[in-house]
Amino acid sequence: MNSSPFRWWRPAGALALCLVFSSCGDDPELVRQREAQKVEISKLEGELAILEEKLEQVPPDRSKEVEQLKADAETNRAQIAEVEAEIEALEREKADIEKQHEAYRRKYVVR
Repeated sequence: MNSSPFRWWRPAGALALCLVFSSCGDDPELVRQREAQKVEISKLEGELAILEEKLEQVPPDRSKEVEQLKADAETNRAQIAEVEAEIEALEREKADIEKQHEAYRRKYVVR
């Protein structure tokens, strides 16, 4: 037998390689955590897809149109007030003319 100090290197090296390769496996806790994270990511992606779909269904912003309509309504109100004042003036003028006509008819009675 050879009593060389190197004769134990081969079995020791093989044992070291076995230990290294066996420790390279995934930690079960990390595997469980990774799977839980995959499930959570999948769930969140689904929720995101639903929210994006809802966002696509939101009607466009019409605040500018509303502001324009409010301005138009205010202009219309002002015009209506002017027309109503004109109508009142014309009704007063009509009443005066009718009074004058009645006075004329009383003054000049037709026989």
